[in-house]
Amino acid sequence: MYQNRLFNRTRIQLTSFYAVVIGLITLFNGYAIHRVMLQTFERTVDRELNTLAGTVHDTLEAVLQQPEVISPVAMKVLPGLCIVGGECSPTRADSKLGELTQKQGYCLRLLNLNGQEIASLGGAKHKFAAEIPKLKQVTITDDRGERYHVHTLPLKTSDERDWGYLQVAQSYQLLDEYMQSLHLLLIFGIPLAMLIIGGASWWLSGLAMQPIYQSYQQIQQFTADAAHELRTPLAVTRVAVESALDPAVIESETRTNLEIAQRQVHHLTRLAEDLLWLSRLEAKQLPIHQKPCCLNDLVSDLEEELAPLAMAAEIDLQIEILVKEPIYVMGDIDRLYRAISNLITNAIQYTPAAGMVAIHLEYLENTAIITVRDNGIGIAPADLPHIFDRFYRVQVDRSRATGGTGLGLAIVKAIVQTHQGTIQVSSKLGTGSIFTVKLPAK
Repeated sequence: MYQNRLFNRTRIQLTSFYAVVIGLITLFNGYAIHRVMLQTFERTVDRELNTLAGTVHDTLEAVLQQPEVISPVAMKVLPGLCIVGGECSPTRADSKLGELTQKQGYCLRLLNLNGQEIASLGGAKHKFAAEIPKLKQVTITDDRGERYHVHTLPLKTSDERDWGYLQVAQSYQLLDEYMQSLHLLLIFGIPLAMLIIGGASWWLSGLAMQPIYQSYQQIQQFTADAAHELRTPLAVTRVAVESALDPAVIESETRTNLEIAQRQVHHLTRLAEDLLWLSRLEAKQLPIHQKPCCLNDLVSDLEEELAPLAMAAEIDLQIEILVKEPIYVMGDIDRLYRAISNLITNAIQYTPAAGMVAIHLEYLENTAIITVRDNGIGIAPADLPHIFDRFYRVQVDRSRATGGTGLGLAIVKAIVQTHQGTIQVSSKLGTGSIFTVKLPAK
């Protein structure tokens, strides 16, 4: 396959297609992870900010007396709160707000009605633009470019006068660190993943194309075999017809040539019919007439029919049925008859005079077993894997002399497989061959 330019080009195209598709899927997954992290962070921060802002808001409004004025009681409520240009309330070790502002990046600001900062907690080192805040979750940036997710609530005094605004924010620094790590992972991981995907795609495309290449080779082999089989009879027919048309050829020779042509045409017709029948059988275009078939009767009928052929070849044809009751299989009796007949005929043809061909029928574990054994010329180990291939012949000259098409065993295998059975062969040169057909029995 690797030396075939067409398949190499197709494999490269498949690899490129696989790599592009899987690469796009990988990029989409990376983008999806990026978006999920952002949305998860924003939801978590929104929930925490709402909780924190609501708690501080309710606590402050209960102690605020004058608009834009922070009372000592408010300073005690918020440990660590620093007034702009003024004092800071003392912090406490058990202060939850102090822990949030120092370790988790939270910032709390108190603004007047014009948006100017009055006091802050955890945000003394940050400077924000003075503007009337928006009463919704927004993102703002300090003077150093650090981003904050902000939640703003209006504050009122205990007697319901407008006091100013409470602003609670959390820094994006932790998220930015996570995202930076993710971006580095994507920048270096995606090219590596693409290399792995490319290698895997090359390997998978090779696996996917192996059955196609095997089919392509079979088609090539079939074409070559068919051309080889057709060449000889066509050449003989052409010569016979040309001789018959020669005015110098006498009438008796003309008749002989026409008889030769007739035999070759008959051979070609049989070859074409076998090929068509085999192709339709393998394509499952021939319906199987499922009905009970008695193998005992089938074997007995074959012995009776092929006995004259065995006698003419001086072969001892034996039959042995190792069961007392009839064995039935579901299938087409005519096809099974042809399959077993092909095996017995081959055994007779490839067994020398005074040889023996034995047919055994037995039943074992819901399986009917038909064995055709001979003590003929045998099959070489190199030929065994190919004997069920179309047009394959162990002895070409002998097969053509008997009028075979090289399709007999291919037809046998197709019929057996159509009946959900198996066929096996064992053989030794000079000793003989054993063909075993196993069929599911009722």
